[in-house]
Amino acid sequence: MGGSFWHKIIAGLLTIFILAIGPLAYAAGADDTARAERVVLVLIDKVTMEDYEGTSLTNIKSLANRGSVGLLNNNTGAGIYSEHTYPTIGGGAHLIGVGEANNGFNDYEHVLDTSAANEYYRRTGWQAPAGSVLQLAVGKLTRTNDALHYPAVPGALGQALHAAGRKTAVIGNADTPGVPRRLATTITMDKQGLTDMGCVDETILLPHRTALGSYRTNFAEVLKKFNEYRNNGASLIVIETGDATRIYEEKDKATDIAYNRQRVEALGRIDRFVGDLVKQMDFSREILLVITPTPTTEAIKENNSLTPVIGAGPGFQAGTLLTSGTTKRDGIVMNTDIAPTVLKYLGLEPVVGMSGRPLLVSGLKLQEDSFDYLSNLNKQLVTTYQARPPLQSAYVLVQLVVLFTALYGIFFKRHMAEIIKPFLLVVMAVPLAELLMPLLPRNSIAVMAVMLIVTTLVIVGAAILVNRKVGLDPFIFICIASAGTILMDLLNGSYLQKQSLLGYDPIVGARFYGIGNEYMGVLIGSIIIGATASIQYWSKWRRPLIAASGLLFLFTVYAMAAPNIGTNVGGTIAAASALLVTFLLLVGVRFRFRTLLLVSVVVLLAVIGFIAFDLSRPPDLRSHMGTTASLILNAGPGQVLDIIQRKWAMNMKLLRYTIWSRVLLASLAILALLFYRPRGVMENIRVKYPYLFKGFIGVVTGALVAFAFNDSGVVAAATTMIFGAPPLVYLVLTEQRPDSKHTI
Repeated sequence: MGGSFWHKIIAGLLTIFILAIGPLAYAAGADDTARAERVVLVLIDKVTMEDYEGTSLTNIKSLANRGSVGLLNNNTGAGIYSEHTYPTIGGGAHLIGVGEANNGFNDYEHVLDTSAANEYYRRTGWQAPAGSVLQLAVGKLTRTNDALHYPAVPGALGQALHAAGRKTAVIGNADTPGVPRRLATTITMDKQGLTDMGCVDETILLPHRTALGSYRTNFAEVLKKFNEYRNNGASLIVIETGDATRIYEEKDKATDIAYNRQRVEALGRIDRFVGDLVKQMDFSREILLVITPTPTTEAIKENNSLTPVIGAGPGFQAGTLLTSGTTKRDGIVMNTDIAPTVLKYLGLEPVVGMSGRPLLVSGLKLQEDSFDYLSNLNKQLVTTYQARPPLQSAYVLVQLVVLFTALYGIFFKRHMAEIIKPFLLVVMAVPLAELLMPLLPRNSIAVMAVMLIVTTLVIVGAAILVNRKVGLDPFIFICIASAGTILMDLLNGSYLQKQSLLGYDPIVGARFYGIGNEYMGVLIGSIIIGATASIQYWSKWRRPLIAASGLLFLFTVYAMAAPNIGTNVGGTIAAASALLVTFLLLVGVRFRFRTLLLVSVVVLLAVIGFIAFDLSRPPDLRSHMGTTASLILNAGPGQVLDIIQRKWAMNMKLLRYTIWSRVLLASLAILALLFYRPRGVMENIRVKYPYLFKGFIGVVTGALVAFAFNDSGVVAAATTMIFGAPPLVYLVLTEQRPDSKHTI
């Protein structure tokens, strides 16, 4: 092949790539003009979506319909417990809390042998302003979070407000006799543990003879204090409703009948309070956020950990869903988004170290009751989450059984080839079947299992039918269909991936948009084998097909990296490396050290280019790629080492515990074995199928780079190898059966 021809092709591809960046990567931003004088945050802890569904919360549901709603991911730097979720909200990042943070006090309260103000001075060396609310565990909170491998500042929200001359206030608690539960102070406090004003002592409670926990919140007094602090200029007022938490914490002491009755009664009182609060607020100037920071322990065990969030006031619209730059997903937001939301609507700049983004209103207008929509969304997410472990474990088991059975057939039972080959196609077809599952009924795990099996068999059947009609090898069909569907889904906002069994999950919360590591691996593997096998199949048109493959590879890297499409840094590095290596092999480049250095430089420049582009966009529109880069620029290069350490630790953990590590290790072991035994078979494949053989090299490259540059690289590498080991084993089985028809 002429060098000048390929120089022109590569130059043309780069030109198209550069021209494509501009129009495809921008998206319309939200209206940033909405501002408020005050944000009121009402906390209803230890409840679930089922609690909202099972009670007639007229006022809360009315507020939901007049405002915007969503489901809140409550992840923290540790577990989903109140001691962690509350500081996380106040820090705008995933913090780790401490049990002692329940010790928030008004300055005049008696603590141990002295006043809270004096105890605060003992612990901090700072004088507490008169009338302030004090968080006595601020020192321990700060030390605990200093050990994290990312910026996490307890009290970041209160600190930002105080730096801007704004005041904070906190009202309420979830105390039981002798046990303070005042975690709300970790939301309003600054870095010194100070809240300007508030009432968190027992004067906000009513002793009650028959109440679990012996107290009820005095909501009349809460409203009185609310108006007092509003008149005193508080910009942020946090209200702990308390009663639901109090009763839940006493659950083990009560019968189910008594507990359920009192829980319903408590939610009714909270609902009436919300109704009274709404009447007193001015929604043209004030924002009301109602959230549940923490679900119940039972809900967490059932993987039902998302909780409702409601927003009303300037910037929020009736019958709409909440989203944010963190999730970019209609109806899903993160608890770390609350603090940036408060700052945004009060007209303040975001704080470095806050990983969340302000809440936004999505473009989706609800055609049904807001809580009905949230309930249905939550049920579907929980069902998918619960189906994932058994179905994915079964798939991994099938992969291992099929691969090792095929290996047994290669060495001992060659007549089994035609029996084994369809099962290899099944292994390759499952990722596509799982991607298509959101288009089918999925109302239970059993239904999902049946739909997965049926869809997989349909794909394999279609591949075999195409083979019989036009002679195209079945695995080429599956590779092309898989890569094409993933790319189309990416361009459509990853609609299918967001709901797929093999996609990312909003309950886990590791990723919310773009391309996940699972399908990143599938895309790299399928597009390389699909392209190289096609070139092999239509070898008389190999020159235009190689050029077309280069264009397709370039677009794939772009789709993987673009902030509004794939936005996957590790995936971009893996895809760029694997696809560039494959393309250079296809055009006949011999690999030397200089070639490897050139590949590395090109990949690095591509990643830097996309990061620079993302950084040029407004903060609310940036992907996590740009956000991470911004954090590194602001916090210093030490963050790079922290990120590397975190990713390496995660990979080592996954290598030990995830089922996908078995697939990866088995695939690599089988490839290594087939290079040596049966003797001469790999050399025959290299000679007979030179372009496809180069594709296998590209797939292995992609798997290794994906493993090295992703925090769940084990999974990405394993899914890449789905299109490495099975197709190669398929060819080996075919080569050992001279009578079998093969068309590549």
